[in-house]
Amino acid sequence: MKEGFIILGQKLAFKQLFTAEDIAEPLASVTIGETEKVEKYFEVRNFDFIGFKENEQVIGFLEKGKTENIINLQDSVTKFNVSDLITNNTNLLDCLRLLKKNKHLFVINKSQIESIITLSDIQKPAVRMLFFGVVTFFESKIATLIDEIYPNDEWKPLLKSERINMAMATYQELVERNQEINLINCTQLCDKTAILLQNKDVLNKVINMSKTKAGSFFHSINKLRNDLAHAQSLTSWFEEKDVISLVDNLIIITEVIVDRKGNNRN
Repeated sequence: MKEGFIILGQKLAFKQLFTAEDIAEPLASVTIGETEKVEKYFEVRNFDFIGFKENEQVIGFLEKGKTENIINLQDSVTKFNVSDLITNNTNLLDCLRLLKKNKHLFVINKSQIESIITLSDIQKPAVRMLFFGVVTFFESKIATLIDEIYPNDEWKPLLKSERINMAMATYQELVERNQEINLINCTQLCDKTAILLQNKDVLNKVINMSKTKAGSFFHSINKLRNDLAHAQSLTSWFEEKDVISLVDNLIIITEVIVDRKGNNRN
């Protein structure tokens, strides 16, 4: 399954294709008397959480380092809070928002708790494809916006000559292959954001940030895009850089651009 976007009228909407089950792992579970299993899961397989079953249903969980009474496991069981639980079809972005707060989530499928999501699961392909999709969609929309604001490639003086030359080389290659494309789409994301950064009207009405804040925001987007492209770890993005807020802001700005284009046609 893949996360995508659709246009409804002139409004951008998420099309839910990636869900919690795309990154969830099966929840290992034990019941009363299964002390050997507990030790295996915690010590050998290095699980942080395992489910605890009564009457064939998972009714709580055991946490590594907090299982004080290995003989009477029920004494160490933590009951589920509502905030710990999501359904298997929860939108992946919503799932990641919750994971930012809770650090672990238990996934319900047909009224049964069957799987778990932890911070280690943010490295999975579905998360990377989701984020890369958001950035790519944003880039395509700002390319269209730049082409509208600066017709006939009037944006060229805003970039350094070497950046223009790189874009021209790509453009010529595509022309030789009979692929129709305009020059702005041959620039890189950092070039497009550099152009926007020099337009006060866009910063005020579309990005809704000062030039300083927009510069920092664009820098983060470019860094995220590069880390995704080169399969770098996403851990620091979650723990230190608040990637969820970054992506949420990116979606909002892209919606503004889509609305702006629609309004300009009315």
